[in-house]
Amino acid sequence: AGQDDHQGEQGGTVEDWGKVFTPDAVLDYTQAGPAFGEKVSYHQLAEIMRGAAERPGLMSGSFHKWQHMLGLPLVEIEGDTARARTDLLATHSGRTNVGTPWHLFDGCIFHDDLVRTDQGWRIRYRRLEVHYVEIIETLQPGKKLEGLIGQAE
Repeated sequence: AGQDDHQGEQGGTVEDWGKVFTPDAVLDYTQAGPAFGEKVSYHQLAEIMRGAAERPGLMSGSFHKWQHMLGLPLVEIEGDTARARTDLLATHSGRTNVGTPWHLFDGCIFHDDLVRTDQGWRIRYRRLEVHYVEIIETLQPGKKLEGLIGQAE
């Protein structure tokens, strides 16, 4: 839950996230870098990632498609509150300024505090823990690996 359409369009991201987060939810993605600023609302995060009418966001301006794969969450429930830990593997596809394809991969963990509401469980606080980020330039279609990889001596 809380994922988007992965193809560079805002679509119903904010509306979908409203089914996952409480209206006053706080998201802490500061470990991902200065572009994410301080702790933000899910509305603010959607604008940072997807942009606004006058400017592209970090995702929509850098990548033409992406996919976020979530592991099974480990959840501890105590009454009407819960804590969850969910692994995230994300892959992003884009093009450099000179048009060559590249991929960004990252391995992260979501740490969530949830609360039971009249509409069901919702995330009240989310912290993103980043374990690694790898950027890899990829081959253009039709290119061969020969000549690009050094020969073993």
